[in-house]
Amino acid sequence: MLFEMRGMADHSYEPYVHGQKSNGHLIKQTFTAMDATANAIANGSILTADPAVYDNLPEQHYSY
Repeated sequence: MLFEMRGMADHSYEPYVHGQKSNGHLIKQTFTAMDATANAIANGSILTADPAVYDNLPEQHYSY
């Protein structure tokens, strides 16, 4: 299982570096996703999860 999170704290290009407030939000997002996954594995509900839901997520576009 891969948890891919955005954000870099130590990039040489300043606009790519997230501040402390944003970093805290990313940590909370990651924890929430991993906690929900662990609970779904523990209670067996992951076996009935429909991964097709992710096929309908909007594509993210970047404007640099």
